[in-house]
Amino acid sequence: MTNHQDRAKVTPNSETLLGISELSKSFGGLKAVNTVTMSVFKGEIVGLIGPNGAGKTTLFNIIAGSLTPEKGQVVFQGKTITGHKSHKICQQGIARTFQVPKPFQHLSVLENMMVGTGFGAGFFNK
Repeated sequence: MTNHQDRAKVTPNSETLLGISELSKSFGGLKAVNTVTMSVFKGEIVGLIGPNGAGKTTLFNIIAGSLTPEKGQVVFQGKTITGHKSHKICQQGIARTFQVPKPFQHLSVLENMMVGTGFGAGFFNK
């Protein structure tokens, strides 16, 4: 995964929602994520694209707490979440969902996406 920081229309006083600093993760001799640094600002929509094997899923798994980086830091809403358990990160507002080849037919696209976030936030425990 390469390190790209060029994005349009980010103002200097934008509130950083998610900060990723110098993240690295290897699997054996394969460097899946190599010193990635990026920020996502409040109100911003960011897409992460790349070919198969570029490290996109590994990066998301580190952010969501499914994997621990060898180096670097993840900060969400001003708090370091690096190395926290995935269920604790989900309760704070970051959820990792998986591709479901058969979505719930009676739900909209948004509602299907919200299914993964509801459990971590405790919506279904009430």
